[in-house]
Amino acid sequence: MKLRIAKIDLFVGYEAIAAMTAVLLLDRDNRVIFCFLAAILHELGHVLMMLLCGVHVRAIRLRLFDVLIQADDAPSFKADVLITMGGVAVNFLFALLLYPVSMKVALPHLALGIFNLLPMMSLDGGHLLEIFMDKRFSPRATSITLRVTTFVFLLPLMTAGLYVLLNSGYNYSLLIISIYLIVLLFLKNR
Repeated sequence: MKLRIAKIDLFVGYEAIAAMTAVLLLDRDNRVIFCFLAAILHELGHVLMMLLCGVHVRAIRLRLFDVLIQADDAPSFKADVLITMGGVAVNFLFALLLYPVSMKVALPHLALGIFNLLPMMSLDGGHLLEIFMDKRFSPRATSITLRVTTFVFLLPLMTAGLYVLLNSGYNYSLLIISIYLIVLLFLKNR
């Protein structure tokens, strides 16, 4: 599905719509909607920083496993750092603002902000690591370091997810996030 909003093309994959609909229908205590809102605000934080840095947003693609924001030209080093941190900054700001109102509403922002700071491929922390490494190291060294760092963080994350699932009998969210990151890793390597 394609929309045009303020000279920005917005593409939403049908599989993403189907997955979001299924998750929302299965959500019994309305917590997932707050997670979706935190994710949307996170991505809007990136877009806002792009606009503030003078980078023209050409298109936004919402796919099943990721969100891709495309620009007309590559940002400068400083702008790239600010844009990368824009999503996390928005999540932390909303967590701070919403905490007095409701912990249930603030927690997804805090969790998403912290999670996105992990230095793993496909996350903002990984992109930040890549930005800084590209300044000093070869693309090959950067790529190897990102893969190793991702594996180093992904293995304990997946182990913790499995541990939580086995001990709780029902909490599979961390395990699903780990599997999601593995799928993203394979998709990026293709």
